[in-house]
Amino acid sequence: VIALALVLLVAPSIQADPNAFPSSGVDAQSLGRGGTVIACPPGTWSSFGNPATLTPEGYYILAIDHVDRRDTSKPGLGLSIVDTSSFIRGAVTYFKDPEFASFSNDLWGVSFSQTLMPSLYIGESFHMGDYEPDAVPGSEKSLNTFDAGLLYKLGPNVSVGYVAHNLLPSDRDLLEQYSGFGIGLQFPMTIFFAADYEEVPGSTGDKNLRTGLEFQPFERFTGRLGYQDLASGETNVSMGITYTDANGTLDAAIVYDNENENTVRVAFGLSMRM
Repeated sequence: VIALALVLLVAPSIQADPNAFPSSGVDAQSLGRGGTVIACPPGTWSSFGNPATLTPEGYYILAIDHVDRRDTSKPGLGLSIVDTSSFIRGAVTYFKDPEFASFSNDLWGVSFSQTLMPSLYIGESFHMGDYEPDAVPGSEKSLNTFDAGLLYKLGPNVSVGYVAHNLLPSDRDLLEQYSGFGIGLQFPMTIFFAADYEEVPGSTGDKNLRTGLEFQPFERFTGRLGYQDLASGETNVSMGITYTDANGTLDAAIVYDNENENTVRVAFGLSMRM
């Protein structure tokens, strides 16, 4: 982890891309609720949203996800290992051939979370990947960055989160700094609502807005609905379902992109508690 944090980038002089690293959920669970992650329950892919959501739930998880890519028929395969059973909680995330078009190969994330005081958590994430900017095809670079986040639980039913992206000074020629806010609301009858808002510099729009809803229609089953209005111009709707037992979860999601030739993407996930 220390070596990863010390890797610095000598960046070429091209236009910065604030969204080179993903800031939303990339797994089947979070995709089903619109990619919301900043103030959501602990997830296996917190490294790419808000690392502070690795709250002390006291479990160890191995998760595997399959995600259809936007640009090719080749799927992305993700692997995440999470340990929230100790004071310093952590997660290691790996994506092979991710769906993010700017990355040509593997994508890594390492996250940590600590409790500052009751109900207040802080988290840190390091990311590394082989990045090929759209502006300079063939100019692949090893790109690294650092994010930091906060999560505050106002009570058993309300959580608010904040995350700052791309904080390494060496990355700023390629990665502009930006931040996001999120809220999570737990309602009666096991209904959960989440919303994330990000200001995105240097884009055709100026914001990413994601909303999601979780509900439990039957015992052991969780349904999800989501909507995304992104700075890239995409507006996506999604739905998902999860089956849960004592050993883990089975997840599935469908994302419908009505701005990109009506593309439909699917994701499947499996997580195992150990």
